[in-house]
Amino acid sequence: MINMDTKKRLVNLDLLKVVSMVMIVCLHYLGKGGVLDKATVNDSNYYVAWLFEILSVVGVNCFILCTGYLMKDNRFRLSKIIYLWLQIFAVNAVCMIISFALGMQKLTAMGVIKCFFPITSNAYWYMSAYFIFYLISPLLIAVANSLTVERLKMTVILLVLIFALVPWQWTKIDYGSHVVWFVVLFFVATYIRRADLFKRRARSYAGYYLLLSAVMLVITLIVATAGKKFALSEYIDVRGFNFILTLISSVMLFAAFKNLKIKKARAAGYITFLSSLTLGVYLIHFNRYIADWFWAKAIAPLDYFDKPYFVFHMIACVLAVFFVCAFLEYFRQLLFKLFNVPSLCEKLGNKIQSVFNKFCNSKFIEKM
Repeated sequence: MINMDTKKRLVNLDLLKVVSMVMIVCLHYLGKGGVLDKATVNDSNYYVAWLFEILSVVGVNCFILCTGYLMKDNRFRLSKIIYLWLQIFAVNAVCMIISFALGMQKLTAMGVIKCFFPITSNAYWYMSAYFIFYLISPLLIAVANSLTVERLKMTVILLVLIFALVPWQWTKIDYGSHVVWFVVLFFVATYIRRADLFKRRARSYAGYYLLLSAVMLVITLIVATAGKKFALSEYIDVRGFNFILTLISSVMLFAAFKNLKIKKARAAGYITFLSSLTLGVYLIHFNRYIADWFWAKAIAPLDYFDKPYFVFHMIACVLAVFFVCAFLEYFRQLLFKLFNVPSLCEKLGNKIQSVFNKFCNSKFIEKM
């Protein structure tokens, strides 16, 4: 999403973005679908649901790590912000109309206003955090580039100590659903790139990721059985993006894909194409106007939770949602190109940035 090197793409990280988005869809199947709220240790599919939850919870972190790893300079482009806003607005507007047409929600003046301001109205927590992250990215890159590798390591250690050790969560960053966590992951990814960490074979780090997932599953079972008595859930939540084990597990999966070799050009082309659609998949399947109805009523995981084929239903639905949303996002991209939206965003962005630069260099500012 930021400063992608189009001449020499890291296709393995494109693949990780695709896998991460599939994981995020899985999280919403289990969460929005109500499975984890209903699941108890006595249910036959309790362990299956939590295993997939833990395997998938790293998806958000890995997606951000990919972005941070690819940020090498501070080429800020306002056109990216404008295009992204139009993309979110288009998805919001279509989903709002569908929701109104199906009688799921009433059309109100405030609802229409919020549709025009999806970032400030927090239509998607991720996009609201990302907008701020992108706006401050030149500063973050400048700070990271000014640090030696040793000082960058110390910075990462300090940030992880403050924001990833759950008992110290006086910082209140909503279990990682916050721009502050984006900043932490940016420095982690930058340090991995600058220090050239993780040089073993991909399967070694994949093994560590699976091992950590198993440990987190055991922790989940302990919290579920003894958590109420000892209030463990107040301090330990493997579903938190900034939980220390979740962070380490995310880094291990990132390291596995970082060292993955993709030699076939045709496969690389498909991966790159799918990667370009991942953000659209997120915006469509998690839209606030239809998400609750879509997951609870249309997909209805709870209707299959007590069935022996629950896991097959979950995998089939997650993949179907991903590819259908990817197709819809591709169609949206074609429409934007048809109406020359990317070019208009570029021109508008350059114009606004030019006016802003003139204002910053004006005598009025100098006199302040």
